[in-house]
Amino acid sequence: METIRCAAGRGWKTVALVLGLMAALMSQDANAQGPDEARIALLQVKPKAYATIEEAGRSDSARIRLAALEATEHAPDAAFEMARNGLGDENAAVRFGALVTVGKLKITDLLDAANDLMRDENESVRAAAIYAAMRCGKNVDLSPLGGMLASGRTSSRANAAMLIGQLGDKQAIEMLREMAALPMPRVAPSERTWVRLQFAEAMIRLDPDDAEVLGTIRAAVYSNLDDVRVLSIQILGEIGDRSVQGGLAHITKRDNPIQVKVAAAQSLLRLGDDQGLPTLIKTTQYGERELRKDLEGYLRKNQVAGPEAQAIRELLDDPKERTRAAAEVRAQAAMALGFADSKAAAERLAKLLDDPSEVVRVAAATALLRASR
Repeated sequence: METIRCAAGRGWKTVALVLGLMAALMSQDANAQGPDEARIALLQVKPKAYATIEEAGRSDSARIRLAALEATEHAPDAAFEMARNGLGDENAAVRFGALVTVGKLKITDLLDAANDLMRDENESVRAAAIYAAMRCGKNVDLSPLGGMLASGRTSSRANAAMLIGQLGDKQAIEMLREMAALPMPRVAPSERTWVRLQFAEAMIRLDPDDAEVLGTIRAAVYSNLDDVRVLSIQILGEIGDRSVQGGLAHITKRDNPIQVKVAAAQSLLRLGDDQGLPTLIKTTQYGERELRKDLEGYLRKNQVAGPEAQAIRELLDDPKERTRAAAEVRAQAAMALGFADSKAAAERLAKLLDDPSEVVRVAAATALLRASR
């Protein structure tokens, strides 16, 4: 798979610490309200969330193993073991995720193993190996990473841009700007838009005050491509762009695709606005009935025909695909709740740790660990 999107043994010590903190908090004023209540609710389920992530790291599903690696940003005690296993994973996306984990958390003890992956067969994995080495303080040649910005594979271009943005070198902005403008004649217009938005995300990370790039990201909120809308909304929430707060609130209340509404609610939470919280809590109960209603409504409203309509009808006719697609929506909502400072959100996430879908359980555990840090 080329497209990449994007110490277990010490776990019991963490559990003991959590339980001690929980007891201390519960001994405080019994009339505690708001954030204190949310904090107590989070600490009560943190050991279970931690165990969920550790179990996910051993999953047969590469998607779940990758999600577990991403969660270790909020569970650093589990990061070393998961990253070490991930560096040798058969799946390129998991190797990529393991290298990003090594770099983000600066796990220098895994640097030798990470260096070996600079010769990996997968271009995105090689890019991530350079990123990991740089983050861990090693001087390496960055030219291969820059060269990947012009790769014939759009996934490699997007991943290289993301990694350069995370390295934090503002001198890379002009290179990103130049490479983003390269023609992509053999790429579908929708994919070109997606890749260029990922370049914009990298540039705005390096310079949050770049008005031109910020304007590009804001405009993408109103794209006719739902994936582009979701990404742009998430970026604006991450960088704290309060100028779009009213627009995001409007999105959550209008007839928009559910994934767009969830993204808007998440970004509102990141801006300190809980207007979208009811939408998120409701969406964590999203099932096949809601999925059918939404997709059939989409077909009618947009008069969809051709391959897209056929793909939607095939999904609706396949019980396994319906179950999977509905679970993906619940997982997106669960991840968004990780930005809420709310007892109701914590309690809902706790229930999702028992969701029948593994992807939802891991998303809920990740959100709980994020919220409890």
